Amino acid sequence: MNKLDSERIADALRRAGHMEAATPADADTVIINSCAVRRRAEQKVLSRATQFSPRAAKDPGFWLGVMGCFAERRGVLLFDDIPHLRMVVGPRRQDEWPRHLAEAEKGRVLAVGEPDGPDEPNGPSEPDGPSQSDGAAIPAVGVPRGRPARVQAFVAAMRGCDNHCAYCVVPQVRGAESSRPPREIVNEIRGIVQAGVREVTLLGQNIDAYGRGTDTDLASLLEMILTHVPESEGLLRLRFVTSHPRDITPRLAHAVRDLAPRVGQHFHMPAQSGSTRVLAAMGRGYTRAEYDGKLAMLRECAPEALVASDFIVGFPGETEGDFAATEDLLARAKFQNCFIFKYSPRPGTRAGDQLADDVPAAEKSRRNQRLLSLQQAVGEERSAALAGTVQTVLVEGVSPRDPARLIGRTSQNLIVVFPPPPAADATADATAAAAAAAAAAGKLARVRIVSGTALTLSGVIEP
Repeated sequence: MNKLDSERIADALRRAGHMEAATPADADTVIINSCAVRRRAEQKVLSRATQFSPRAAKDPGFWLGVMGCFAERRGVLLFDDIPHLRMVVGPRRQDEWPRHLAEAEKGRVLAVGEPDGPDEPNGPSEPDGPSQSDGAAIPAVGVPRGRPARVQAFVAAMRGCDNHCAYCVVPQVRGAESSRPPREIVNEIRGIVQAGVREVTLLGQNIDAYGRGTDTDLASLLEMILTHVPESEGLLRLRFVTSHPRDITPRLAHAVRDLAPRVGQHFHMPAQSGSTRVLAAMGRGYTRAEYDGKLAMLRECAPEALVASDFIVGFPGETEGDFAATEDLLARAKFQNCFIFKYSPRPGTRAGDQLADDVPAAEKSRRNQRLLSLQQAVGEERSAALAGTVQTVLVEGVSPRDPARLIGRTSQNLIVVFPPPPAADATADATAAAAAAAAAAGKLARVRIVSGTALTLSGVIEP
């Protein structure tokens, strides 16, 4: 979500006449997008921001701003945290950035809480036609003007969260759940697909709650998008994140199955813990048995799909027995991937304000490493089982770690690296070979898997 927000704000500022600098050192204004989910994320923002403070002290024409969830959580106190900070803008006020920069001419800008006018969380308010700005059509949100089109793009389907888990600040800083009109989402996706995007990921803090209280749910939205943005127009794959276990339904699982291969066969369904006692303390709204039941339902209704998960270790009061239950869940579930975090108290949450952070840091680290090792074994086992199979991969481009290979993902969100197809002309030089590799981006390839690690498969293109 933060990546999407950064792209949107940069695009809005360019449309308002601002120019993007090549580096922070070349910029008159630096805006840092922040996260508040973990204490470490906030510390990184403070560290990065204070690097610019000496310049801001010497140069009154240089402005420093912080946007995002940390800006919302700290509010006016952030001016004390970061010397010479000029602007503090929360997630629900980010669409006003051109105005904030104009107001900064007069002094400090504090914009947190609800917007002054109607909230437009993403995309144009008139979905049937382009908006106009000094005679030129505004490009589709998500494809910043002046940048090359990408294979993948994010689209916010909804904002906010109503779950209020005991450890989480998202409802405080992002607000209540609010779904965008489906017609508006379809229009945005059509625009970015026309600009070259081939895979779209729908975003929501709890994407399965999309359309709650209306006659449109996430399954209906998936169907609508695929109907109105056909494969012939370029949309090859559609994904969504993140799913709350309580809100995943058989209807959604059946839709994922039935809309394959254009809908990715993948769910991101965070468990957070394998202990019913800890889940209750976290306020997750389900038991271990109920989570196991959701996994069984997904595997029955969408048998080709893989499931990823999140876990928090060291939550207040987590005993060795509680952690053993989490180990058991991870070992049994065979997740596609797991994001594992050490508990970090968040001020303003029930856990942060009411529960003692009583699991020692060394024990959190031990549990964290233990789960990482277990998941690594699961990943290595899956990679070994896939050796010799042929996978359909959406090519994303040249691998950032190995320019001699391409990188892409399967429908199940498995990363695959492989050499580009051989050039038709055996005498082609390196430049021509690189151009051929770049041309493969955005296309589907059949790749035979040869080997793999816990996170990455390696293969060769099938003739």
